Amino acid sequence: MSFTGRSHNCLNNPAQIPGVHKQWAQHLRATIGDVCAVTSYLDEAEENRIHIFTSQNKEGVVAATVGLMGINQSRQPGKEIYSEVLMDQRGHNERIANILSTIAFYIIKDGWKIAPGVIFESMVEMFVPETRLPHVMFVSPFQWDGMSRVLLGNRTIHPLLAIPISEAESEVAKRNQGQDLEALWERQSVDVFDWGRISSV
Repeated sequence: MSFTGRSHNCLNNPAQIPGVHKQWAQHLRATIGDVCAVTSYLDEAEENRIHIFTSQNKEGVVAATVGLMGINQSRQPGKEIYSEVLMDQRGHNERIANILSTIAFYIIKDGWKIAPGVIFESMVEMFVPETRLPHVMFVSPFQWDGMSRVLLGNRTIHPLLAIPISEAESEVAKRNQGQDLEALWERQSVDVFDWGRISSV
């Protein structure tokens, strides 16, 4: 579990976010817009920190990690893939940042790897025990043009979107690296940004 540190404006406090991380926050601000902030989150031992960008409007909130891009996500020797994680929710549940920072700490501290179709179990359930969508699956962002591959200086990152999914949906997702579940969502016109939705399976 994590807790919130100090929140600061995403562009006016450059000392709070170093170098390429600040460029990522600026890219998020330019792409997503609305009212944004960056908040520092610490793990329980206060030994690890992750910044979480949030952007809110009347429709909902988008959150994104700022600082995972230094961790190689590739499972193949000699290959490097760098990423950041986004979450998008219709509505304004403040627990979105806690969920996202917890995902980040599993990546930072435990070496968990992310890729399209990968599932992290119980991430939502930790903070929203009443949820029907306890897990998350990572997919390529599709809401914004140019977000699936972002060039920041000499660093290329491939952001991923973490979508809450049900237990039954996770079983479908495991069969074909998430592609069967994404196809099912498309056929049913599922609003994956509605965290209160019923399972598509």
